Amino acid sequence: MRIAQALSIVLLFSALARPQNAPAPRPVDADTARKHFMSHPDPVYPPIAKAARVQGTVEINVVIGSDGKIKEEHVLSGPAMLQQATLDAVRHWTFEPFRFNGAPVPVSATFDLPFQIDKPGEGPTKIQQEAAQAWFPASDKCRNALKASSSEDALKFCKQALDLALTAGDTNSSDQLGLMLSRQYYGRAQILAGKFAEAIVSENEAVAEAKKCLTETDQEYAMPFFWRAMAEANLGQADAVFSDLTTAEETHRRAIAHLPDMKKMYSPTLASILRQHAGFLDQMGRSEEAAKLRAEADGL
Repeated sequence: MRIAQALSIVLLFSALARPQNAPAPRPVDADTARKHFMSHPDPVYPPIAKAARVQGTVEINVVIGSDGKIKEEHVLSGPAMLQQATLDAVRHWTFEPFRFNGAPVPVSATFDLPFQIDKPGEGPTKIQQEAAQAWFPASDKCRNALKASSSEDALKFCKQALDLALTAGDTNSSDQLGLMLSRQYYGRAQILAGKFAEAIVSENEAVAEAKKCLTETDQEYAMPFFWRAMAEANLGQADAVFSDLTTAEETHRRAIAHLPDMKKMYSPTLASILRQHAGFLDQMGRSEEAAKLRAEADGL
């Protein structure tokens, strides 16, 4: 009995808390809604989704307030790797207010947002599709070998992943995140095996790919510069080492400023790079500069 009474009270207060005069959004079709567009930035195609050749259409329902701004958004269907990019774009849409009997009213509408890599009528071959699917497990084996510091396995599996990435290709060659990662990992495997000159070549190629598919605010952009610096250090190329480490550090700082929520994830890598840089500076007798970098690392 007491539970029933308590539940009744909760329901009563919930009802009182809801706006009594808030009108329900009126459904409108997508074509009508588009005529009211004021600002509608397109979604940014996630690089990792492009690398994995994930294509498709995301269906999303939105509630547009009487002021023309998005109040709610709900993904109804579509590839999981493309849904967050859709939400991020839609939240910035604005509309000329919708009116009923002369008064602005909230409305709801459903939109289809297509993500397409290939041109109509084109697409990857069966061999490319098979290579793209095989790349993920091969890349996992490569990373595991690197973590285990197994130079023989790392060279083997990282080369396999690189070959698969090259075979998979991409009809839009400006986005080759998978290829960039594969070149970077193979360069790391070569460093592990003591093949430093070859590693610099691999990391040069990774840097070139990073410039195609990433921006200088992406944390991933920093890593081929860092690993190239490690190869350069083993060949005594001091100026190149300091230049690449500085680029890696600046990229991490920009990435943290761009995505503050990722600071906890990015900071340990930045701190590690700063300490590595400080160690090289100590070797060059530049202790004051080294101390500043260590202080920054300790403060992360």
